[in-house]
Amino acid sequence: MEYGDLVVRATPESIGVRTEIEVANTYERDATYSVQISIADGEGWTAYNRFWLQDVPPGKTGRDDAVIGSKDMGPVPQIPKIYVDEFTPVVDRE
Repeated sequence: MEYGDLVVRATPESIGVRTEIEVANTYERDATYSVQISIADGEGWTAYNRFWLQDVPPGKTGRDDAVIGSKDMGPVPQIPKIYVDEFTPVVDRE
C-alpha cells in the first residue's frame, strides 16, 4: 500500500504479520518520522505498532520492519488489511 511518501507491506507469517515500511525523505533537511500502522483481518483481529525512523537524510529512504500481532490473538490474517493510523514527519530546523 502507498500513502504519499510511505510504502507499507504486510506478509502473514506463522507468528504474526511481518510489516515493512519505507519512507522517502523529500525534504531538504534530515527528517524523523513517526508512523503507526494497524493490521487487521476485518473480523476482529487487530494489532498495531509504532515505527520511528530517525534522521533520514534528504533524498534517502528510511526503512524498518516488525512482526505485528501474534498467533495468541487467533489465526493470523492471511489477507491482512493495512491501516495508516498516523504518519508524522518532523523536519530538522537549521
